[in-house]
Amino acid sequence: WNYVDIARECQEYLGPNGFDAVQVSPVVEHKRGAAWWVKYQPISFGLNTRSGTAEDFQRMVADCRAAGVQVIVDVILNHMATPCEAGAGRPSDGEDVAPCVGWNGSTYGNRRMTGARGWDAAPPARFRHQPGDELAGLCGVGKPTFLCGSPVTTDCSCCKCDLFGLPDWDTDQQEVLDIHYRHLEELNDMGVTMLRVDAALYEDVGQTTRSLNRFPWDFVYMEWWGEYPVGIHDKYIGDYRDVALTWKICDQLAVEKNLTKLPKLLDLSYGVFGIDDAKAIYPIAYHDKRTDEAVQEVPTYKNGLEYHQQQKFFLAWPKTTRIMLWGGFSWSTTEQGPPGCELGQDFCTPEPVFKEDNTMACMPTPTSSPLPAEEAQKHQWICEHRWTGVAGLVGFRKACRGLPVTKVESSGQGRLAFKAGDECFVALVRGTNDRFPQGYGNLGEWSLAGLAVNLPAGRYCDVAALPARFVEGAATCPREVVVGEDGVIRSGSVLEGDLLAIHAGARLAGNRRLRAGAR
Repeated sequence: WNYVDIARECQEYLGPNGFDAVQVSPVVEHKRGAAWWVKYQPISFGLNTRSGTAEDFQRMVADCRAAGVQVIVDVILNHMATPCEAGAGRPSDGEDVAPCVGWNGSTYGNRRMTGARGWDAAPPARFRHQPGDELAGLCGVGKPTFLCGSPVTTDCSCCKCDLFGLPDWDTDQQEVLDIHYRHLEELNDMGVTMLRVDAALYEDVGQTTRSLNRFPWDFVYMEWWGEYPVGIHDKYIGDYRDVALTWKICDQLAVEKNLTKLPKLLDLSYGVFGIDDAKAIYPIAYHDKRTDEAVQEVPTYKNGLEYHQQQKFFLAWPKTTRIMLWGGFSWSTTEQGPPGCELGQDFCTPEPVFKEDNTMACMPTPTSSPLPAEEAQKHQWICEHRWTGVAGLVGFRKACRGLPVTKVESSGQGRLAFKAGDECFVALVRGTNDRFPQGYGNLGEWSLAGLAVNLPAGRYCDVAALPARFVEGAATCPREVVVGEDGVIRSGSVLEGDLLAIHAGARLAGNRRLRAGAR
């Protein structure tokens, strides 16, 4: 997304619907190219990028904050970009040592930044290197093991190595820490309150905190890959990205063919073993774990309705404190960047999400699993966070998060219902997948009539069917549930492959007296 569109999204959708924060990809000048990952290869600490200018970014932060939405910036303190072809290798005497040109015109070379601000210039000596050879990294780390002689990465055994060949900042030097401090200071002064620390496993905790912790951030979390925590990273840097919970939810709602195992969903209390919920943020999807085609085991928009049900459950599940949704673009290859940027282009301008007629260039909410191949491969904006039900469930989450879970129904027939506390109720039905059939056929719609939920009597709006937050005093809703005075559901149903959610704060106006047995 460009910064102008993000600002508008904060004002028109995220803020009004109760989203707490929006995360943006790295905001510093990067190398040229059309792939998504070029934004993760910085070449200066200037703030003009593919997403817009420094002024655009500043206005976006202010507009989002005014709408009640905090901004999470993905910061890269681990490395700089690899050089372009002309800058690779060792320059001869008199040859340009910085022949590469970044997104906004700043030059760079092999382990060298000329910078955009003056204070961000960095010669090869500022990056870790072999003794006597400033153009050779100390060591490398990458596929297939991502290890550096130790059986684990949490011991900092890779902290001095070039990740994927990206020159590693020498944070033992005060000059490097000063550069990082100036960058973080600018973000903080602009109103940025939250950070994601990229490649945190490959940074020295003690050195990183010397620049990072000089500011009063509201929230910081680390890129984390499932390693057992050793207690130092969360103590001094921030919380963990826990990628395991989404896989567990995907397994139960899509992959598992044995319907009798569905109630195991209610046992979920963590993702990565050893990471407490209080120190976790759970993403439903992320860039590095995607596939070119729809794969049932990998949660992406390509799985259509299955993914949407998982997204809804992510929101409705009360045992997690912080979750992160995805609001991105489609791809036919995982290298692709946003619409308007096609692989092979040296420079490109992403297409705006908001059209000139003020409509959005977003894919509609899916109705089948997986998406039709043509739709799944088309290069377009997806905006998963705007799919029907998401905004309504944000309100449900705020009302019901942290409440104790009680099983209401788990027949073993692909149907599951639970309560959170005394005033929140969720029900779901497993769906089917035309490409990856699970073998149990179509389960159909589930009528909830006769189910004892012991909620206060009234007409409830199924907030998982709303395109926006529930408004108090509303008299109608796309789908509703009626609960009698005896706490038994009189009417209401869950569609196949969908999820229903009601809570006491989303009762419809005009409630009539609902006696036991009344219809």
